Amino acid sequence: MRRAVWVLLWGLFIVAGSAPLWLPLPEPQMPAINSVTRVDAASGEAAGPVSLPVAHAERGGSAHYRLSFPLARVPEQPLYLFIPMFSQRVTAEVAGHLIGDTGNRALMLGMASGGVALLPLPPLLLAEGENVIDLHLQSVGVMRGYLSPVYIGTAAELAPYYHVRVFLLEYLRLMVLAGHLLIAVVVLVLWLYRPREPLFGWLTLLLLTSIPAYASLIGHLHPRIFDFLPYAFIVLAAASAIFPVMALLIVGLPVPRWLKIAAWAVPLACMALALTGLVPVRQLALLVNMPLNIAGLLASLLIIGWGAVVRRLGEAWLLLLPLLLAALVSGHDIAVMAGKLDGPVLLSVYYRPLILIGISMILMRRLSVSLTQLDNVNVYLTQRLAEREAELARLHAEERREAAQRVRHEERQRLTVDLHDGLSGHLASIIALAERERAGDIERSAREALDDLRVVIHSLDISDRELTVALSGFRERLERQLRRMGIVLDWSMARLPEIAGVTPTHALNVLRILQEAVTNALRHGPATRISLRGDIETGDRARIEVENDGQPFAPQGRGSGLDNMRRRALQLGGDLRIEALAAGTRLTLVLPLQLPAPEQPSSDLP
Repeated sequence: MRRAVWVLLWGLFIVAGSAPLWLPLPEPQMPAINSVTRVDAASGEAAGPVSLPVAHAERGGSAHYRLSFPLARVPEQPLYLFIPMFSQRVTAEVAGHLIGDTGNRALMLGMASGGVALLPLPPLLLAEGENVIDLHLQSVGVMRGYLSPVYIGTAAELAPYYHVRVFLLEYLRLMVLAGHLLIAVVVLVLWLYRPREPLFGWLTLLLLTSIPAYASLIGHLHPRIFDFLPYAFIVLAAASAIFPVMALLIVGLPVPRWLKIAAWAVPLACMALALTGLVPVRQLALLVNMPLNIAGLLASLLIIGWGAVVRRLGEAWLLLLPLLLAALVSGHDIAVMAGKLDGPVLLSVYYRPLILIGISMILMRRLSVSLTQLDNVNVYLTQRLAEREAELARLHAEERREAAQRVRHEERQRLTVDLHDGLSGHLASIIALAERERAGDIERSAREALDDLRVVIHSLDISDRELTVALSGFRERLERQLRRMGIVLDWSMARLPEIAGVTPTHALNVLRILQEAVTNALRHGPATRISLRGDIETGDRARIEVENDGQPFAPQGRGSGLDNMRRRALQLGGDLRIEALAAGTRLTLVLPLQLPAPEQPSSDLP
């Protein structure tokens, strides 16, 4: 499929590229005036008949032609004189009155020579019978003056053919210049991003040195532009070395150092000769730079042809056809300037961009190949990354399972230690009291042991952010206990913020602290009312207060119960405060909203 598309594109390219060499422009469907009389410039007398088209051999001279046409009557619609092709300047007169002057269309070296004119014929200057029009043809520079057969008709009859030629001879040339500038900008940007690619650098240099030569297309903007044009063509002489350098780079051959130097030395040497006045600048452009450029073009054609035929390089085939067309067109233009071919239009201005397009296609091909390789590498890396991510996900899952097992094991150890330390003390008290036969104390110690066991058991089911669940269970047990003792419980945890990072060990530590605070209130109070409230502490922390109305208590020294409470608060990353009130005691437990990870189990916790 790709090969078929390329064959189709190259077929269209060949047809369109060679069309100017074999396809004539359409002519108006009406009789042409192809017989005129040449008028002697000195005497003003007729010098003999001349058939159009005519290309007089006097370069830099002028010729006077007279044509006549009959009118049965002066038409109502305006008539026009249509000159399909001329070079380089034509002035037209009717009855001695100037009706049109095409201006100097001879641009430097005839690069954009060839023009078209549609001149109105004033009705007041026309009469019934024979009418005469005098055409003065002027040649400038190296191009011979050229005059095609002319037509006389209405705007409806001639305008379509006029607009076709205006597009080809004027607009298309400007489009070529615009395309050249666009390619220059694109290649310059590519070279700035890929300065190590020599082909980008040489193509950028070729584009930059070629742009001044197109100044002839905008010469009408300022008269001094024409004075600059010879020097622009001297700068263009750098192409004589740049083309072979690029051809060698494309086929993969080493570039001689002298050829690289010539790309700078030739235009600089010619410019020095021109500026010093040793050689006229026009002679340099015609006799030195033009032959050098043609020689460089032919050398490039030979190198690219060798790369395409012998080495079978696809990139060489991309450039071979544009170089062939450019070589044919250069031969055509030389023959026109030498007077071997009739016609005022030099085609090099149209075909030079074809070479740039061919080179740009090579660059785009290299870029597309690089992008394809990059895509393949990206696909490979994506697959490898997916495999690595799957492997890491598997390892992560295994590590999480192992971590969960370790956490459960550590939690069991902590709770076992805590259960052993708490419950063993109560059982030892029960045994000692039983030996002394103190039944009341035995019941109290047994109840404390049972409550302690329930605290541990209920903390086993606590998950992250479920501290309020543990507190709810603690409230149920505490209400039953205080109701039996006739003590009022005031419970308010609605304002307690959510606490993250809760583990069974954390929950057990909080419940131990609260249980110890209640036990102290009952033991040292004696309290008749106990309140537990949750709230937000300043600095985004949580606060749980245990307050009783018993005897004020201010801790003195270091008791084991108080030390254990503070140690548990420290493990929770919080703070513990005990303060005596006017009537009672308040214990405040301050907790962070994100509890720290549990430490390794310690056997010294009671």
